[in-house]
Amino acid sequence: MKKNITINTILLAIAATLTACSFVTLNPAAQNVTVAPNANQLTNCKFVGKTNVSLWSKAETFQSQKTSESQLDTLARNEAATMGGNFVAPESAINNGQRTYRVYNCQAPITN
Repeated sequence: MKKNITINTILLAIAATLTACSFVTLNPAAQNVTVAPNANQLTNCKFVGKTNVSLWSKAETFQSQKTSESQLDTLARNEAATMGGNFVAPESAINNGQRTYRVYNCQAPITN
């Protein structure tokens, strides 16, 4: 019985470590895509479209809100690059590991 508890504890620790790691990587084509906190900050931009990105739905259980948001931002940047955009702005809150972003192609940097 004690051996089963030890094995289960080790397996749980390994699972927790793996899920805490970021498996989302930025594609080289998305290096110049910027996340704007708010689409209202964008000027001289053409709306390209929307993208819905998602993580494994239970990822939020094992990660902080900040980590989940960062990974979703990276996924949105990757999608924007394939759509011809250079800025993304979140349109929705994170819900079940998913978020919608608006994609823009801007000729000028964002203004403050």
